[in-house]
Amino acid sequence: MSNPKLNPHNVLILEGAHGSSADLIVIKTSNKTKKEIIKEIKTNLKSWMENPLFEEIRKAQLDVAIVAFVPKSRLKNQDVDNISKVVLDALKKDKQDPSSPYLFEDDSQVVRLLVYKKPCKAVEGYETSTLIISFRKHDPSKQMILVEKTVI
Repeated sequence: MSNPKLNPHNVLILEGAHGSSADLIVIKTSNKTKKEIIKEIKTNLKSWMENPLFEEIRKAQLDVAIVAFVPKSRLKNQDVDNISKVVLDALKKDKQDPSSPYLFEDDSQVVRLLVYKKPCKAVEGYETSTLIISFRKHDPSKQMILVEKTVI
């Protein structure tokens, strides 16, 4: 995680997203590391989740897209449902620590969820696992479509 090198992919975000974030985060879904990963996501995305422009959506119904680029060695065994549980837990308000950053009050606000895992391209000596999160207010008339964006 201390590596500034981006995943050599364009990012995939939800079409019409109100916000998106891409970060070099390794998602491990075993019980032993779940709390550590949630803490890492909250720490890495703190300033993004505290964006004052997101205040109006904190209690709204949401569409959320999670794209995880994972190493080919973990691709087969990395369950998308476990990825989504870890990420949604990291994005919701922590009832034990209400001062910690959050994107939404409770994951029950997520009306539609798109989770996609893809193999990341290995770059020798660098961590290339990437987590991309995007969201928008729920609109039943809009489809959940991922669009490719280039991050500079």
